[in-house]
Amino acid sequence: MQRATKWPSICSLVLGIAVMIALPAAGWAHGIVGKRFFPTTIVVEDSFVSDEASIVVDHIRGHEALETEIEMEITKRLTPNFAIGVGGTRVTSRPRGEEEGHENQSGWSNPEFMLRYQFIRDPMQELAATAALNVAPGGVGDRRVGRLSGTTVSPTIQIGKGFGDLPDWADWLKPVAVTTSLGFDLRTNRNDREEDAQHAFAWGVSVMYSIPYLQSFIKDVGIPWPFNRLFPVVEFNGETLISGPEKGSHTAFASPGLVWAGRYFELAVSAQVPLNDTSGDRVGVLGMVHFFLDDIAPDIFTWTPFHGVLGPQTLPR
Repeated sequence: MQRATKWPSICSLVLGIAVMIALPAAGWAHGIVGKRFFPTTIVVEDSFVSDEASIVVDHIRGHEALETEIEMEITKRLTPNFAIGVGGTRVTSRPRGEEEGHENQSGWSNPEFMLRYQFIRDPMQELAATAALNVAPGGVGDRRVGRLSGTTVSPTIQIGKGFGDLPDWADWLKPVAVTTSLGFDLRTNRNDREEDAQHAFAWGVSVMYSIPYLQSFIKDVGIPWPFNRLFPVVEFNGETLISGPEKGSHTAFASPGLVWAGRYFELAVSAQVPLNDTSGDRVGVLGMVHFFLDDIAPDIFTWTPFHGVLGPQTLPR
């Protein structure tokens, strides 16, 4: 009970800090191509390289356990188009139902190391594309949370497209943007566990509507701060197993939600709705805090060994 009573004060403190930091600002960090700002979404990786850090919380009530995953990630540009990154996920499982009374399990899954290269940035078409390679070394995480003993290698292509180039009769559709992520999870097998040997095709699509784009470049409809920085978004993601005993089975989720973007950070929340029986039957909750390090301290976080200080990626004031 004591733990529950702390939540109101903690939430008030976090909200107060957020409001103080996120005063209206004319610039945008990260994810800019032409007039378009692409916010970072929770599920589908964006198609940009930047200096950023994220904390994502995934909370879902399963049949046997209440599971919470806290994923942390940071990326750093080495050149204007190339970045490296590292991430880790803390998993906590609390038994429920028939399993209730068993000991809670928690630990870190295998860490993940990332290489990202942005090879397209077309301002006229509001188009960006990035090639990424993620590697999660096997056997590094905690056994209690079901770590994989084999290494997972994930090559991925990520593409973002804004529709500001539509004809004038479609003005109200110009704030729409789509991002996609297509790739593979290729796993090396170090033992006889079936899940360690299953390769998968992973996909994701997000569709968003930019209120800032609407008010700045289409028509100022009078939406006040802080609502003028909202991005309604729906994300879809899943994977299909392409090897192993469960070859051909797939999972799929829809995640409707909202992203709020300030100058220095983003806040996002969404539901996670399973779309088939394999994905489960319970709706989860996703939350994210995303920091634009290139705007928070550009002289520190945007320094590179090859190109000096790159500075923040901001729109003209």
